[in-house]
Amino acid sequence: MIIGTSIISEKGQVTIPKEIRDKLGIMHGDRLIFDLEGDKIIIKKSGTNQISTILNNQKPWKENSLDFQRELREEWE
Repeated sequence: MIIGTSIISEKGQVTIPKEIRDKLGIMHGDRLIFDLEGDKIIIKKSGTNQISTILNNQKPWKENSLDFQRELREEWE
């Protein structure tokens, strides 16, 4: 099934179609894995972002970090 196409730039860059980015939740700064299977390129979302990277991609927090940590602990208990 073809979801979209892209053109390789002079620098070898490729834009991932929006439909795929949305479906996989791929955001700015995410890491991708490139693998070869014969003559096919397999691209996978890495899922190994550090927590600091994930938090930096979020909108500013509405509360301070200690209050947020307390709230998380209460949810987990």
